[in-house]
Amino acid sequence: MSKASSASSLKMSLESSGANGSSGKFCDARRFLAALCLVASAPIASAAPFAYVANYSGCTVGSSSYTGCVTVLDLALPTSQVVATIPATTATSTTPATGTGPLGVAINPAGTRVYVVNYGDSTDLKTAGTVSVIDSDPTSATLNTVIASITVGVKPQIVAINPNGATAYVTNSVGNTVSVIDTATNKETAKLAVGGVPVGVAFTPDGKKAYVTLADKSRVAVIDATANTVSSTTIALTSNNPVGIVVNPAGTFAYVANYGQGDYKQTGVVSVIDTAKDAEVATIPVDVGPIGIATSPDGSKVYVSNYVSGTVSVIDAATNKAIAELLVGTGPLGISVDSNGTYAYVNNAGSAAVAVIDLATNALRASWTSGGTGPNYSAITSSAGLSVNLDQHGLTGSWYNASVSGQGLVVESSPDVGGAGHGRLFAGWFTYDTTAAGGQRWYSLQGDVSSTDKTAALTIYAGVGGNFNAGPVVTPVVVGQATLQFTDCAHGILRYTFSDGSGRKGFIALDRLTGGATCTASGDNGAVGGGDQYSGSWYNPGTSGQGLILDVDRTKTPGPILFGGWFTYAPNGQQTGGGASQNWFTIQSSDAPAQVNAYSAAIVSGSGGAFLDPASKVTTTTVGSANVVFTSCTTATLTYSFTAGANQGLGGTQSLVRLGPPPAGCQ
Repeated sequence: MSKASSASSLKMSLESSGANGSSGKFCDARRFLAALCLVASAPIASAAPFAYVANYSGCTVGSSSYTGCVTVLDLALPTSQVVATIPATTATSTTPATGTGPLGVAINPAGTRVYVVNYGDSTDLKTAGTVSVIDSDPTSATLNTVIASITVGVKPQIVAINPNGATAYVTNSVGNTVSVIDTATNKETAKLAVGGVPVGVAFTPDGKKAYVTLADKSRVAVIDATANTVSSTTIALTSNNPVGIVVNPAGTFAYVANYGQGDYKQTGVVSVIDTAKDAEVATIPVDVGPIGIATSPDGSKVYVSNYVSGTVSVIDAATNKAIAELLVGTGPLGISVDSNGTYAYVNNAGSAAVAVIDLATNALRASWTSGGTGPNYSAITSSAGLSVNLDQHGLTGSWYNASVSGQGLVVESSPDVGGAGHGRLFAGWFTYDTTAAGGQRWYSLQGDVSSTDKTAALTIYAGVGGNFNAGPVVTPVVVGQATLQFTDCAHGILRYTFSDGSGRKGFIALDRLTGGATCTASGDNGAVGGGDQYSGSWYNPGTSGQGLILDVDRTKTPGPILFGGWFTYAPNGQQTGGGASQNWFTIQSSDAPAQVNAYSAAIVSGSGGAFLDPASKVTTTTVGSANVVFTSCTTATLTYSFTAGANQGLGGTQSLVRLGPPPAGCQ
């Protein structure tokens, strides 16, 4: 890699290394409902709470400029994600600050302390660098301030925290040492000689070993992390200039990003180390200039940032093969994966941005300004344990994933229907066949929940062979199982396994599109109203097996608005047979109603999608109009007229009743 092609901090890193350069009764046929499609757009966001990004230079706070900073990104915000900036120290600093040239970042297992390596504090090859300790405890009065500064070795690069939380290791690229930090006292307690230029460092999940890449030796050093001693033997690699390293969650393999020569004449390589043998057992070709590396929480995927090619490689850990290469931006360095495994965040040093990758679809979701220049590495506070009270009406609403816009879920949450603290979740999943030519498909998901559940266990049902607004009664068939977790009131994760022979299994992150006026993490913050009391599932008993899930969102402007899904069948669906007999529409109002119980809306149809495939393009068409009038909390009428599509010329009125009880206070 040439000096001219590198970001300042990366250049330092590689040059110093020697590189050039309720019950089952709920689901009877009469009560079988299912899904529709989201065709509106919503802000891009994620399920992880905060990312701490080390920006090597070019940070501005107010009218002052600094030689580096750590920015704090709230990953749940649709815009202006930078919610705090911790600048580098200056001669006139009067507030706690980081050191200069921040590079590596790590967060302790409790999520209460962030450790930032300040490469730039080594102003020459003899001056020690520092590690800044930032308070990341959300309950603390000193949140997002520097509470300690630790002197380490010369030109420090990367930091890793032992899973036991007791120690941190920092690689010092000049002096060939690793600093050992006691996290209880925030003091360096030892320097371990590793016999080469250390850059990357990673612990095994049990915290008993650590691996350190020696960039100048094409080797990996092994440290007994219990005794803080270095093994006399190192692990030989077949590729040169190893930089990033990660150990999978099972502790069975370590993966090394070998930067190589860093030019377009050389394909990058990831080395696979068997941790039982401490030997390289496989190599995996990736894109050019691999440097940052991370794994999914289940260990099934490895993600590699390729600095030169501006891509991220996705590796299948079962086959040790790269299965995707994603363009993410200029000069990607550090890569972090959310603890729920829903998104990866990539620091693009060349464009001062953080790229967001949707890991369910391997699609780029967004590129966010990092808040500084030369973002190097970052770390994310854990979202794995985050959850909300599932026994609340506030979860009712529409949810989708921007990578596959045009598909999604409409959720109805009925609290306390099984007694205090015991509710039920029902969702309609509107999607498509596994190929675009297959057409629309929909499913219903339902299950009982309690206020203490972290996730909802749901059964997936399908129904086929019905006719639009006519019999016969459709019998639901179990086609799979799913879990639904909400990490907060605006973000969730749906994990699914189909048993219908399709082999479909995976997850999809969900962002809220509508609803949620009363939702809080602990439960509803008040009684529903403003039209929200009508949100839920509605059907005509004469045509059981089809119906609508409607959401009145009182928070929208000019508001309230009505959004919903009409899950039904083709006019000749019984003759068509199979999944092709299904049909769904969305119902969307645009103007504020004169009263909250009556809405005029467009009927919209979607086509061209494929099941959770971001490459498929959904086309939406207005095919009619509708009026929805809620005559009480349990009865409503739907008047409709189709002017286009397969239902062109059809019109009429349906008398609807609510499926399940109305929200508390609505009679």
